[in-house]
Amino acid sequence: MRRKIILFLIIATISICKINAQYQVRFSNNYPPYNYLNENNELVGFNVEILNAIKELYKSDIQVDGDEWGVIINALKTNKIDAIGGFHFPGGPDPDYIYTRAAINTSHCFLYNKNFHNKFSLEFLRTSKEPLVAMWKHDVLIHYIQSINPATKFLFVKSYEDLIKATDREDVTCVFGQRTSAMYYAKKLNRTNVRALEHRILERSMGFRVSKETPELAKILNNGLEVILANGKYQEIYDTWIAEYNKNNDDWHNYLKYLLIASGIIFLLFLILLIINWILQTKIKNKTKDLTEQLALNSKIMVELKNEKDKAEESDKMKSAFLANMSHEIRTPMNGILGFTSLLKTVDYSSEKQAQFIDIIQKSGQRMLETINNIIEVSKLESGLEKPIIKEVDIEKNIKELCDFFTPEAATKGINLFFNQKNSTITTPFFTDEYKLNSILTNLIKNALKFTHKGSIEVTYKLSNTTAEFWIKDTGIGIPLEKQHFIFNEFVQADYSHSSGYEGSGLGLSISKGYVHLLNGEIKLTSAPNEGTTFYVSIPNTTTTTKTTKLKKTVIKKTTSELQNYKVLIAEDDETSFFYITSVLENLTKQIIRAKNGAEAVELVKNNNDIDVVLMDIKMPVLNGFEATKQIRKFNSTIYIVAQTAYIQESFKLQAQEAGCNSYISKPIDKQQLIKLLTKIKE
Repeated sequence: MRRKIILFLIIATISICKINAQYQVRFSNNYPPYNYLNENNELVGFNVEILNAIKELYKSDIQVDGDEWGVIINALKTNKIDAIGGFHFPGGPDPDYIYTRAAINTSHCFLYNKNFHNKFSLEFLRTSKEPLVAMWKHDVLIHYIQSINPATKFLFVKSYEDLIKATDREDVTCVFGQRTSAMYYAKKLNRTNVRALEHRILERSMGFRVSKETPELAKILNNGLEVILANGKYQEIYDTWIAEYNKNNDDWHNYLKYLLIASGIIFLLFLILLIINWILQTKIKNKTKDLTEQLALNSKIMVELKNEKDKAEESDKMKSAFLANMSHEIRTPMNGILGFTSLLKTVDYSSEKQAQFIDIIQKSGQRMLETINNIIEVSKLESGLEKPIIKEVDIEKNIKELCDFFTPEAATKGINLFFNQKNSTITTPFFTDEYKLNSILTNLIKNALKFTHKGSIEVTYKLSNTTAEFWIKDTGIGIPLEKQHFIFNEFVQADYSHSSGYEGSGLGLSISKGYVHLLNGEIKLTSAPNEGTTFYVSIPNTTTTTKTTKLKKTVIKKTTSELQNYKVLIAEDDETSFFYITSVLENLTKQIIRAKNGAEAVELVKNNNDIDVVLMDIKMPVLNGFEATKQIRKFNSTIYIVAQTAYIQESFKLQAQEAGCNSYISKPIDKQQLIKLLTKIKE
């Protein structure tokens, strides 16, 4: 009986010990602010507080301590402890351990000293000559940075303190490391000039690695993490330990230029709508007046008056269709511009999201600019201001450029695009307006691509000494016979209803027809619904005695064409345009100076012999760009002058050349086009 009582007590003791078994979880004691020993030799940090919160939640008996990383790895492997906290999860399956849900994600980034590199970016690193980067010696990280700039040199460190101290060296371009820990040491070392780039890479999840012998511990940790995330305790711990070191830089000024662009577009939009409304109202009033006068003069021409009335009513319908279409064509890109600008302004997104939003804004702006340009072209054609500028044209070269331009778009849509020459017999130079011919062919090919969903598009051309003929044939949706007679009218698509599903202003064919008539040519079409459409264009060879002005082959006085060595004068009275051009060039040129009017530009060139390039705005107060250029050429024939203006007519380009400008760029100025233009300046 006594032996049975002793045996019972032993079994009960074992059971009680099993029920109250103590779990042992260890952390690295040197990974701030996640887990580390403070000045009082106490284990503290984000991960430690997370575990303490879970302990408090479940009243679990969990022993928490810290040690060196290698020691605790071996302790878990030999089952001396039950789990490791603050463990970065492996990239693939690990059958030897249980991994809890992530407690936090970490990432690497570039850090820099703003006193040395105020405008540091990935592009700056990519274009630097032999940049010096401080970091840990790690093959994967080295390979990543060399993929950005193969000429990179490295300064290897062994601690975060050494990493942050490396930013004190002016020869160090940047440092690369774990973002939160790096910013923790930057604050600890009082390096207020250290900034973190928002571009984050190598994101990894951090949580608990648990022994397979204690699945109940993994369950406690997972459930606990879920509860503290829900009750707000997690956010409180995050704000205490991590938020300060993981916040984004205050870079609101980076979005200022987009706000200025959006504001300018809105102003331009209202101005154009007022002009369009005035033009249309004038048309309606004039036609109504004509009809009234004809009725008063002769009642015998009622049939003709009825026809005129029908035309006026059709014009009203076209006006309504145009206003609805323009509202759609302008509001749709404006929705993209204003909507994503607002998102960029009010919400903190990742760099990838920001890049995606900015790309949408740029595409929306391009779409709106195309609509505005089409409206301006139609207005010039109607007012009779558009005149042909005849010069010798290499049509085969232009056809090749059109082929190179449209082939990628056709391939994306899965459409076969062919360019064929048909029995050409040309033996003499061909004279016509190159810009208008290209515009005609571009509009017709774009139309074919828009309305063709499968099949092919074939562009056939035939050249002779008297005529250039073109056939643009597609296998698209076709045009009903009853709509073919007005397809060249302004603001008309074959289906201009809101449900047509095709974006566009409906001005392309109207512009093409106007240009064909200006060139004394012919345009017509044949089409059948669901079978396709063929447009035929014939342009005559125009003999001319018109003199064309070639770009002057003047050169700058510098002995090198490197853009970084240029001193640039920007003659620009508009603050937004000047701010934009300065933003494009300020890190790419030696020095930028400004003139707010033409007279000031002349004086600055006269008093600064080392100016290499002048970006000359044409429309300026006191003295316009043409006159300023002419005055500069009287005493300086070598300085390189680039005319920049919102006018896109060919006549303005010729006028700029005649005034003495070396080249020409139109507004809105494309950043890459401007840089390409300047880097092509030769001795």
